[in-house]
Amino acid sequence: MKKALLPLLTPLVLGTALLQPLPAQELQAPPLAKAAPEKKQGLKVTFTAAGKTDTRAARLVALFVPEGQPASPFLPAGPFSAKWEAEIVSELRAEYTFAVETSGVVTATLNDAPLLDSRLRIVPQPVQLQKGANKLVVEFQSPPKGDAAVRLLWSSKEFPREVVPPTVFLNDVSAADLRTGERLREGRLLFAQHRCVACHDAGTLLPAKGAGLPELAQDAPTFDAVGEKYRERWLAAWINDPHAIRPQTLMPRIFAGEGDKIDQRAADLAAYFASTAAPKEAKPFDDELTAKGGAQFANLGCIACHTKPDADGQDAHSRVPLAHVKAKWHPAALVEFLQEPAKNYAWIRMPHFRLNGEEANQLAAYLLGTATREFPAEPKGDATRGAQLLATSNCLNCHAGVPPMTTPALAATLASGWSKGCLAPTAGARGKAPDFHFTPEQRSALVAFAAQGFASLKQDPPAEFAERQIRNLRCTACHSADGQPSIWSQLEEEVIALQSGAPLEEGEGQPMHTTALPMLTWFGEKLRPDYLATFIAGHAKDKPRPWIVSRMPGFASYAEPLAKGLAHAHGLSATIPAEAAPDAEKVKTGETLIGENGGFNCLQCHTLADRAATAVFEAPGPNLALTPVRLRKEYFHHWVLAPTRLDAETKMPKFADETGKTPLTDFYDGRASEQFDAIWQYLQTLRK
Repeated sequence: MKKALLPLLTPLVLGTALLQPLPAQELQAPPLAKAAPEKKQGLKVTFTAAGKTDTRAARLVALFVPEGQPASPFLPAGPFSAKWEAEIVSELRAEYTFAVETSGVVTATLNDAPLLDSRLRIVPQPVQLQKGANKLVVEFQSPPKGDAAVRLLWSSKEFPREVVPPTVFLNDVSAADLRTGERLREGRLLFAQHRCVACHDAGTLLPAKGAGLPELAQDAPTFDAVGEKYRERWLAAWINDPHAIRPQTLMPRIFAGEGDKIDQRAADLAAYFASTAAPKEAKPFDDELTAKGGAQFANLGCIACHTKPDADGQDAHSRVPLAHVKAKWHPAALVEFLQEPAKNYAWIRMPHFRLNGEEANQLAAYLLGTATREFPAEPKGDATRGAQLLATSNCLNCHAGVPPMTTPALAATLASGWSKGCLAPTAGARGKAPDFHFTPEQRSALVAFAAQGFASLKQDPPAEFAERQIRNLRCTACHSADGQPSIWSQLEEEVIALQSGAPLEEGEGQPMHTTALPMLTWFGEKLRPDYLATFIAGHAKDKPRPWIVSRMPGFASYAEPLAKGLAHAHGLSATIPAEAAPDAEKVKTGETLIGENGGFNCLQCHTLADRAATAVFEAPGPNLALTPVRLRKEYFHHWVLAPTRLDAETKMPKFADETGKTPLTDFYDGRASEQFDAIWQYLQTLRK
């Protein structure tokens, strides 16, 4: 494909000079729109460094910033302070004891009274929360050297010490400083994801390749055998107006057509792409295959991100529509795509489900057999004209990495006030520039970001990357988080109807239907970053919950920075130091404690390596041999001490009472922490 394009590009390259950058005028951030007071879950955190400030939203009073890195993309690296503000909402008057883990200095007030000071070496004392809202302010000063870390914790008579959970915080999201910081972040992400510098030469404004904001490396699908994959009518409609097919797509409308009528140029490009390769032959799908594919669509969680192919209209959960899929794909190509979505698009949001050929055929049969949307055959395209358009329409800037040649340099665009072209609000002002369907709020965010400057593109705290990608990859479609149910769990009627087309076999040891997947809330402090990165990438060899019919899909391009960012967001390093060798006596005790003879009988519900659970109720627990491979030690101790504090729906029993004792007084006088540490040390000897 690339060789075929070279003759088309050569005249353009020789006949076009790069536009010289012009000095940018002083852009002004548009005024913030008025906003009525509105309280939502979360906190406001303000960072200060080198005399500058930046504010953003936060889930927790927790932070980890490695030495030499910035706390905010908009502030320089080096010493900084952070200030969290929120209300803690308590259903009743109750006593809590607050504490802090930190490498710096932390002070805090509750209802304007001193709460704690990390410089004072005193035993924390209980304080009373009023019923309703309690004003909390926590201030942190980073250490002069080393990593900066802070975590706010609490405990009570009912539960042991834990991170103060995100569900208790409430904050006014209408605050001007918070909205200013969030708007800057939105503009920064829009700038990267819409690949502004693919068309506008940015000179030295961008970081070196592979550095800075990770989304700057985001690619677009390559033009590889397009005709083998897609149908010409869909291509024409997609090129003509992609937002009419898939709202919120990053693909712009490159030709200014008339209403719903397909522009002749879009038809010409479609004709050229269709001529590049012929579709492969595929066997016809039958009704049985379609029914099984519908069940797969429900069982794998596809339905949490996508509406059904026969669905019409807006979706309350903003799921991605699939009504066009039959008009888009040739059958054999769809089967191949489902098995390897990222083959021609590394940053695709569609994950890798590791489907085998049979599963991919079933899904393809369902999608193609139930999709309803069609596209017009007119106007007829001309492949020769399409080939010429490909070289002159700037498509290759994004899709083939061709350097910008015909559009103004970024500095020149900014010098014009960045109010024309792509950011213009009307077609007349936009002229020949592509139409990204930016909303007024998005245009405001982009201009505000440009007015602030582009230095923030050269750095990015991993915690903020994780927050962005949780939204981008729609992690909460399948996982509940921060007290909110997953989208999948709210689609029971649709799910059951699809599953009935190919019901699972019932009986002990058979796979189970469930949307009760692990909560996303605690992933950053629950899972080891090395394991989490492998798991998110889809490379983990062992499935922690093999009895669930669904599976964790792979997001290979996002995995490592996402795992690191989740840890940092919980105030933890992504590097876990090696543990000392297990103590032989404790190992022996731990083995007894998980057994049925004098122990907790953990093996009743949990498998252990290749040993099956002895008396499973509904489904077994995760394989205990994987525990030290998956979990952080601190989380393991927290979980076994008070499992329902972390997951109210868990079937895991609570063995320790409020005093930290268990009924097994033959071991360590019943002290739960020591007993559970012995179990941990035993499990370490089984670590793969």
